[in-house]
Formats: sequence, structure tokens, C-alpha cells
Amino acid sequence: MNVEVRAVGLRGMRERHGLTQRELARRLGVTQNYIPALEAGTRNPGPKLRQSLMQLFQCDFEDLFQVVMVNPVDKKEQVLRPEGRVRTG
Repeated sequence: MNVEVRAVGLRGMRERHGLTQRELARRLGVTQNYIPALEAGTRNPGPKLRQSLMQLFQCDFEDLFQVVMVNPVDKKEQVLRPEGRVRTG
């Protein structure tokens, strides 16, 4: 199984804080193209960026991210829940 951390709540959080993708990229020190890739799910944030986002928005991990286990063979996904429950999809 591969574990991915996806920034599923990033767009909503960014919009609630009134930031453009360009402004957010500048604040985080990443390229302007990286933010749309995170929001689209084509890129997954590393640990340092996850920490920076949580500090910037003053929020919890679960407000921005989703942890997903992906089976590399059949691409089936299991979303891990903070309570320890697993949802398959």
C-alpha cells in the first residue's frame, strides 16, 4: 500500500482567508504553479509544507488534509479517518 496525504481542504481554506493562489504561493515560498496542483490533487504536500499550511491558517491537520492508502496494483483507495475508521472507495 502507498500512503498519500492530499490537500483536499486547501482551496476552501485559501478562499476563506481571501488569498489568491499566487499570494499563497508567495507566502509559502513555492512556485505559483504548485498551489493549483495541490488543489487539483495532482501533487501531494510534503511534511514541511503541511506544517507551514497549518501554521499559516492556524488550523488542524484534518481541516486541510486527507490521508489515503492506495493499492498500487488495483488503485483502490482507503481513506483513513482520525477516529481510526477506514472508508473504502
